[in-house]
Amino acid sequence: MKYDIKGKKILILGASSSEIPLINRAQELGAYVIVTDRNINYDLSPAKRLADSAWDISWSDINSLEKKCKETKIDGVIAGYSEFRCENLIRLTERLNLPCYLTERQLEITRDKILFKKECEKYNIPVITEFDYTDERIDYPVIVKPVDRGGSIGISIANDKKELDSAYKYAMDLSVKKEVIIEKYISNKNKIDLYYAVEEDKIFLISEADTIYAKNNNGKRVVQSSWLYPSNKESPNFDEIDSNIRKMIKGLGIRNGCLFFSGFLLDNNELSFFECGFRLEGAHQHGYVDRRLGFNYLDMFIYHSIFGRTEFLDNINDIDEEIKSVVVNIYSKGGKIKEVSGLNEISEINNCSFTLLSAYLGEDTSNTKAILDKVCIFSFCDRNPLELKKSLDLAYKLLKVKDEKGNDLIYDKVNTELIADWWS
Repeated sequence: MKYDIKGKKILILGASSSEIPLINRAQELGAYVIVTDRNINYDLSPAKRLADSAWDISWSDINSLEKKCKETKIDGVIAGYSEFRCENLIRLTERLNLPCYLTERQLEITRDKILFKKECEKYNIPVITEFDYTDERIDYPVIVKPVDRGGSIGISIANDKKELDSAYKYAMDLSVKKEVIIEKYISNKNKIDLYYAVEEDKIFLISEADTIYAKNNNGKRVVQSSWLYPSNKESPNFDEIDSNIRKMIKGLGIRNGCLFFSGFLLDNNELSFFECGFRLEGAHQHGYVDRRLGFNYLDMFIYHSIFGRTEFLDNINDIDEEIKSVVVNIYSKGGKIKEVSGLNEISEINNCSFTLLSAYLGEDTSNTKAILDKVCIFSFCDRNPLELKKSLDLAYKLLKVKDEKGNDLIYDKVNTELIADWWS
């Protein structure tokens, strides 16, 4: 980018661990970074320790934020990892007359799972089968979700009517719109995520990922233990779907930003989708994309927040098609965390591209939810899958997550032999 952001003041809505990569990158580029949320306990908001400044103002308190931003002379505002923060990003930037990469309509369609699927149907994009709550012919198992929550919030798996009733209530309680979607639970098919970057009329598929689920979830939990880039699967309808997704992106008037589409390869080996997100996603794949394409897509959000435009996609020249990545999630099986060690040593492994601690010492993690509490995430990039396997083996040896009695809290470890053969 020809624009200079040194000394520019950027406000990030949110101060969780997810925001830390965004803070680090903006600071590397020379920006002065401020984060905000209502937490005064920095264990709950660890990004406040790393930012140049931290406000104890809720990111939904638009009146207070508007006043503070004007006093501080904020140059740009960013929200990435939550649709609710994106919603408030739209409201705040409108008041401050600052750039915003998305609109209310775009957010509504990409966050609402029912509206998203209806939009897909307009563009002939296949979607996962869904059921009505009152349907007596529901084909179990099903996955039950609030229509308007991301990050796997409110999700449960139901294997019969009794479990469905409980799951439906749980999802309804966590839905803002008080709407729930029930879909066929796809447990034995490959999940694929597609991540697109958009600049004006340019749309670029920057990554494709496969998912490895926890081996010991017994159909009760949705535990994504690992994402692997690029996908090793081929779908006969991929080119058609990719073309239709691009038409949908243009049809929504999306001109800037990154968005993901999540789906499964079904029995006919064709892709079928269930959700979308117009935001930064939790896999933190920027290290892989940087190695593959030569740019950090976090920069798109950072620069756009200040200047209202970016110029990265035109500069993609040499694509490294051989680079591969494994992103690993570590979840707690439940209990109070007494020790988390080894993450610093993992970060020093030669091909490690990212590490992030999500939990904090003393956190009382739960094992009663369909989505377990995440302890940390780390990733490796390499052209050689055997090197990825070696690095992951070493990482598992180094990492220790224990409770007060010294019990191991790590819920699942990926079979690393899968990594060695994934792209064969």
